[in-house]
Amino acid sequence: MKNRQKRKSILKTQNMIFLIILILGGILLLFNDMGIVKWYQLKQERRHIQAEIDRLILEEKDLTTELVHLENDGEYIKKIARERFHMVKPGEKVFRIVDRRKVKKDKK
Repeated sequence: MKNRQKRKSILKTQNMIFLIILILGGILLLFNDMGIVKWYQLKQERRHIQAEIDRLILEEKDLTTELVHLENDGEYIKKIARERFHMVKPGEKVFRIVDRRKVKKDKK
């Protein structure tokens, strides 16, 4: 009988130790520097950085296209000069349309 109780006691102790080691291992696996939580955070950060890289690549492509137009296309340069810098050809008249609703809001 004593032998049996001693074995049960030893098995209980071993099971408790195994359970504690398992819990501590799980906690370490989740929360240490190389754990699952850190891995997930790094994966999210990588996704954001990749999206930013993709956006910048598209922006570079657009700017390169515009540069090619500015270097080679005279009509494009004239269009830009008219739109951005409000330039006109000699003899042209510029009419500015004033939105009265906007003027009234500005005065209030």
